Amino acid sequence: MAKVADKYLDVNPWAVIEKGFHPDHSRVSEAVFSLGNEYMGVRGYFDEGYSGDTLLGSYCNGVYAEAKVMHPNIYKGITTRMPFMVNTVDWLYTRLSCDGEALDIAQCSITDFNRTLDLKNGTLSREYVWKTKSGKSMKVSFVRFLSMVDPNLAYQRISFTPLNFSGKLDIKSGLDFSPLHEAAEHNFWSCPKKGSENGLVAIIGMVEKSEHQVF
Repeated sequence: MAKVADKYLDVNPWAVIEKGFHPDHSRVSEAVFSLGNEYMGVRGYFDEGYSGDTLLGSYCNGVYAEAKVMHPNIYKGITTRMPFMVNTVDWLYTRLSCDGEALDIAQCSITDFNRTLDLKNGTLSREYVWKTKSGKSMKVSFVRFLSMVDPNLAYQRISFTPLNFSGKLDIKSGLDFSPLHEAAEHNFWSCPKKGSENGLVAIIGMVEKSEHQVF
């Protein structure tokens, strides 16, 4: 029996486009809509959190953890440790709520979902209309970008357009080192120092054993 590709993305010479959300392809989409700049890489997971099937992943080149490799018999030259790239900080962490309802597109009512990977400008953009249980509608737009000029810089922009109301939206954003490394089902990070000053927030994460640090 011939294999047929399950095509759900629109493709043009300079963009990959998803029109309408396809939760049954969520992890595949996160991989397709990844960004990287040779130092940092981030999967196309949702800034605002998602309770459906997801693999949150943000990585830095050269930052790794180690695990022991167990062999029934040990011989010279056989390694007993396995370094691997470790999931780092979720710098996109954002949580949104309106009238006590948290935005989670696995649970909320949304329409007009569109996600675009712009291969010419190196941006990932996403937008949809959120219809709350209280009857409010707003357009929510996300853009993320990793700099190729300065590989230590990454950017996030979120904008909101109320469509039928004027009111309050609660926004929480932060830097989160708590996500598990899925294969190991373990979090490899400690945070020896964190704080805020003059409108800036900062955190240092340190990996177990390798003691690599991300600031």
